[in-house]
Amino acid sequence: MARPLPALLLMLAVSAPCGAQAQDAGTASASTTSAAADAWIVTLGGSFSLGPSFDGARTFGPFFSPSFDIRRADEPATFGAPDDNFGFSLFNLGAFSLGPLAGIREGRPSGILPGLPGYSWALEGGGFAEYWPIAGILRTRVELLQGLGSSGGLAANLSADVVQKQGLFTWSIGPRLSLADSALMQTEFGVSPLAAALNGHIAPYAPGGGIKSVGLTSSLSYEVSPDWTTTLYGSYQRLAGAAAASPVTTLSGSPNQITIGVGFEHSFVLGP
Repeated sequence: MARPLPALLLMLAVSAPCGAQAQDAGTASASTTSAAADAWIVTLGGSFSLGPSFDGARTFGPFFSPSFDIRRADEPATFGAPDDNFGFSLFNLGAFSLGPLAGIREGRPSGILPGLPGYSWALEGGGFAEYWPIAGILRTRVELLQGLGSSGGLAANLSADVVQKQGLFTWSIGPRLSLADSALMQTEFGVSPLAAALNGHIAPYAPGGGIKSVGLTSSLSYEVSPDWTTTLYGSYQRLAGAAAASPVTTLSGSPNQITIGVGFEHSFVLGP
């Protein structure tokens, strides 16, 4: 995976609609406008992606991620980045919103380094806060996620997205910053004394908490029909600090983490 920023991100950047007017970043369907105010708009979808087999991996693996959204018919559709975790807004104060969040933390197989154990996938729970400094054009978002079960560990994802909508197309691009506490860093990038002894060639490694990665994510969505939307997206993350210095990264993986994918969403009306 040690390669430069993928051409997909550059393609998306070049294809950004120029001179788009400031407007709502969502893709409101015709069914939204024709539905009764007390009805609900449900959006179901999923994305297929090719990305690192685990955090710090040099090998790629296929992934599928489902998506779900529900809103009142009189509420406008809002922008969501492809790497947002699943959440829904409980409080809306103009440009600011917050609510609960859930996600899935990918696992890692045993033996990527001799003697190094793997770990299983885990559910994550937490919350998010979102703020639009420039309505419909610039979004900022913070996610906090606590691993549930044996994986544990706290993660924080910070992002900003410039969003441009023109006709049937919506384009976005923005930086990413991921942080993790020492428990999560130890799970994903640490080497215990026992693992080091079983390996015989690496020293124990106990990373502290801090910055895990920095990167960039871009997406291009197209409204195929009033109720169907497809999205092409790409992400580049560069492991940093203790994550980049870990034997997991330097001996068996890569600090360059690249993901590309395509997603589909279908919206329909529930209610009168």
